[in-house]
Amino acid sequence: MIIDYQTALAWRCPKCGKLELESISIFEFAGSNKLELECNCGFIKLIIGKTGQRFWLEYPCIFCDNKHRKFYDQDEFWSNKVKGIDCSVNNTELGYFGKESEVKELIDQEEEYLEQMMDKLDFEDYFNNPDIMLSILSELHDIAQESGLVCQCGSKDIDIEMLPDEIELICEDCKGITKVKASNEEDLKSLRKLKKVKILEGVVSALEKTNV
Repeated sequence: MIIDYQTALAWRCPKCGKLELESISIFEFAGSNKLELECNCGFIKLIIGKTGQRFWLEYPCIFCDNKHRKFYDQDEFWSNKVKGIDCSVNNTELGYFGKESEVKELIDQEEEYLEQMMDKLDFEDYFNNPDIMLSILSELHDIAQESGLVCQCGSKDIDIEMLPDEIELICEDCKGITKVKASNEEDLKSLRKLKKVKILEGVVSALEKTNV
């Protein structure tokens, strides 16, 4: 079997929220057993290391605030199969790597969803912090994909209203509303710790950090 010793990695920076696709070759490890991936914002978002015939990923987790290290044997690491990178505590997916075309397809699907939401707006400068708003919208999308966006009344028919500095989650059945702040990195960090968002039945409320 011929192994192509290059891979593509998609990873969202835990500091600025930007999702980037990185191409990595085994030749980048020539003379070194460690490769640091730096975001355009300057944050070291992920480290790839080599120990003997094994490769490992070390990354700060946006969900549990710990650093995780995940090991792969050489053939598995460089295989074309797309591999998910998750939180070791709650198994929430953080990124993925593998064949570039398939990884890019996953990124494009996520970005297309965000662009469709943004196209509904009348002007570009609507949000106080567009990058944070996009990242929070992406997090809510991921939570909804895992059936984690529900209302206390039992309905999963949830509408989204985007305001300059927050998102309103509106239950179409009982009209309960939960407001999700979306203006700074602390708002993004708080949301990333949640696996489920529950709207309180028939009332207007703010998203709590312990919302379960």
